[in-house]
Amino acid sequence: MSKRHFVLLLAMLFLVACEKNDTPGPVGEEGFSVTFHSAFSIIQNEAAAFLTDENGQVRVFQWLPGPGSTKITVPDAKSGERFDFSVVGIFTRSVPGTGLVDTFLSIQTYTNLTDSANFNLITPGNEFETDFHIQFTGISTLDSIVVPNGVTFALPQSDNNFQGQYLVQHNGQFWCRVKVNSEPKWRYLFLDNVTGSSISITRDATTLPELPPASASVGLPFFTNWTYRLDRALDAEHNKFLPLGPQFPIPGGVVPFFDAVQVLQPPGLPNFGYRFRLTGDDTTPGGYGYECDRFFSILPGTMPAINFDIQPTNLADKRLIAVTSNGPVDVLSFTRTGSPNISWEVFVAPAATGATIYRLPDVPAELSDRFPALKIYDFDSKVRVRAEGYDQFNGYNEAIKTRMHPSDPLWQPKAGYLARSRTF
Repeated sequence: MSKRHFVLLLAMLFLVACEKNDTPGPVGEEGFSVTFHSAFSIIQNEAAAFLTDENGQVRVFQWLPGPGSTKITVPDAKSGERFDFSVVGIFTRSVPGTGLVDTFLSIQTYTNLTDSANFNLITPGNEFETDFHIQFTGISTLDSIVVPNGVTFALPQSDNNFQGQYLVQHNGQFWCRVKVNSEPKWRYLFLDNVTGSSISITRDATTLPELPPASASVGLPFFTNWTYRLDRALDAEHNKFLPLGPQFPIPGGVVPFFDAVQVLQPPGLPNFGYRFRLTGDDTTPGGYGYECDRFFSILPGTMPAINFDIQPTNLADKRLIAVTSNGPVDVLSFTRTGSPNISWEVFVAPAATGATIYRLPDVPAELSDRFPALKIYDFDSKVRVRAEGYDQFNGYNEAIKTRMHPSDPLWQPKAGYLARSRTF
């Protein structure tokens, strides 16, 4: 598994939310406390949390249970002390075909908490996963097939009697398009109100409706192996979308490079706009990473440009990073990765002037004894820095509060998210 896919996996499995201010408040009678709320069972996973003071010293560590609430308290905290809260996720995953188990460690640190903050561990979204079996009849050749947001398990072809199998992620509606019998046109199949874990259908492909020509072409910032998800909004209020993007790539398969997206979609859909999620890295010298998650009333001719940037100033040791930022940056994220399968991300507010500096806190003995590489901060020599900007937020306080308390699963595109990242 690549580091990119590893980080995405952790992000999907381990989302943390909080309500906070950035100014340390008065300490309560019992000391400084944080209440952690978990909404799902921890299966093959472990969760923990620790509080560190402004000197990076660990003041309390606690393993977290499954569903329920846990209060974490620093009883000897003094008024005005500043605390950072780190959430730990330990995930075990079997390596297919080997009988081996990989362990992944994720740490996310949120800076400068206020007493009595509340954190929520949640699962994202309300997507379904459906095992889609399709058999086509009435054809001599199937020349091309695309199942947006689907992973291919069996490709329909003559030697399997044109039977295909796909695992599809969706919100209740999905579709596929095919070219058959050497015809130049696409035909399509639309499925609605799908909620089950499996569906099997048979269709005469020659009777499927024809798809109109490409409705739009969207230019991308540079030429690379982009990862994107494009969805047509059917009912955004109830999180109903139709995927329009590509199939998910098969591990080990060909990775396409491109600088534009050609959009095809079924006709007659509600005109509620689109959600476009896009991530890619420019690998040319001086290149940067681009991230976008936004709603568009109509598809843009090109994706929006980013009007802020980041530059390095210092990487003194494996615990310290400093960067300068310019332009309307709302949030900075520092991510260090190491072996085996360790990721540590810190969210901080950009400094008003000069460099933004953060030093990783001490590691609790409960973790360093179990992960010796973490004890010596055995990260690679680079740090991934992400600068985030939001159209609808005014600065770090508003942006980070919403990011870490996502009561609305569509908060990010509604806020107009753009991010530029660089690795130093």
